[in-house]
Amino acid sequence: MNRFFSRVEKGLIRIVILGLLLMVVVQGLMTVDPIRFYLSWGERMEGQSFEIPVNFPQKAEAPSVGGTKSPHSKMTIGVEKFSSLPRTKILINGQEKYNFSEKLVTIEVNAGDTVEIDSTAYNFPIDYKVMAVSSNLAFPDEDQIFTANQTMVMIGTIIVK
Repeated sequence: MNRFFSRVEKGLIRIVILGLLLMVVVQGLMTVDPIRFYLSWGERMEGQSFEIPVNFPQKAEAPSVGGTKSPHSKMTIGVEKFSSLPRTKILINGQEKYNFSEKLVTIEVNAGDTVEIDSTAYNFPIDYKVMAVSSNLAFPDEDQIFTANQTMVMIGTIIVK
């Protein structure tokens, strides 16, 4: 029986040493760019192309032959559990523009605007949901939920397609 445990112990030591050696070799190979591409799934996922939306309002110009898309957009934000929260303020670029005197509020935004919701007047959690967005709005997405608990909620910077 003692012999059996001795053989198992030697086998385990060999497996651990082989594993450590293999790990060092693979880490060394990860420093070579072409090999790292095949060894790392994260490396393969980097650099995926995506459509770059308009980030900032553009100057008014005459429409081109292909047509231009407006940097203006609308989105509707709703309160999940309440019919109204009149002391809640919606700030666009730091200035108070709207409040939740009703369950749904439709706001007009431009590309590059920063939208925040001030819920500091209420001392309980509030869920705000983006109910609807214009077809040219890339961010925020429809059905996104933002939660505030007596805080300011940053919806984010508006991105228009």
